[in-house]
Amino acid sequence: MRTLTPTRPPAVETVSPAAPRRVKRRGRTAAAWLLVGPYAVFLALFGIAPAGYALWTSFVHDGSFSGLRNWTAVFDDYRLGEAAGNVTTYLLLWLPVLLLTVLSLAFTLHARPGRATGALQLVYYLPGAVTGSAAALLWLFMVSPDSSPFGPLLRLLDVKTATDALSGGSLVAVLAVMGVAVHAGGWIVVLYGALTALPKDVLEAAQVDGASAWRTMWHVKLPMVRTYVAFVLISSFASGSQVFVEPTVLSTGAPGQISPTWSVNQLAYVYATQDGDFGKAAALSLAMLAVGLLAAWVVITRTRMYSTDTR
Repeated sequence: MRTLTPTRPPAVETVSPAAPRRVKRRGRTAAAWLLVGPYAVFLALFGIAPAGYALWTSFVHDGSFSGLRNWTAVFDDYRLGEAAGNVTTYLLLWLPVLLLTVLSLAFTLHARPGRATGALQLVYYLPGAVTGSAAALLWLFMVSPDSSPFGPLLRLLDVKTATDALSGGSLVAVLAVMGVAVHAGGWIVVLYGALTALPKDVLEAAQVDGASAWRTMWHVKLPMVRTYVAFVLISSFASGSQVFVEPTVLSTGAPGQISPTWSVNQLAYVYATQDGDFGKAAALSLAMLAVGLLAAWVVITRTRMYSTDTR
């Protein structure tokens, strides 16, 4: 009689619960490197490498290593103090006005949406379409009573020529107004886009709780877009501290009134082009870079720009 021997059931392959998470994590890592990779290459080629070369150049004088000679010469230059004071005054006037303008107009657009919202964004952005030397030339005509549409107002303020408008402390005010007109429009569009992406259920909950428009803006909307506000502040500080084109072009309309080393960036340019001293120019450029990085670090830490909710 034939006997049947029981067969062993096939082994069931067990999958660790952590395996799908590892695969998902690898996919996210690959996607992150795919997005960051090109920027990392450009950062290395056009950011880190030039900074490294500038660092070496700052310690070289007449083709030989000179230690801190260039750095000492830069900080002993009396023109640096004047230039730093001019730029600091400009930043203290321009940055608060810029942030106030951007925040107020962006929040107003978001609080009162309508058919004219898109048109208003275009109107705000248009002045920013003219930048750099073109904007400086435009504003050179704007402060000239003979050619400016605001000629009667300028004459009322006893401004007879462009030299009167650009002499003394008036230059800082002109630069601040120009900077707001050029930069505010683009930042308004960016911040308004961030506001439109806010979760509607959070905003509706604030309304149900009886929060006023002001309280909703201050306690709900602003904290949720703080990352964008921090980015505006960092980028604006970087561009403002490196102001160069505007005073250089405006000086053509007020001969002898605006120093060729009015800003720190202009002083570095004079070192490199007129003095032919690339070591001092590199040292001053790196000092400006250090100030910009320090300011960015302060803003990032104070606003918790890169903090994430891990719950």
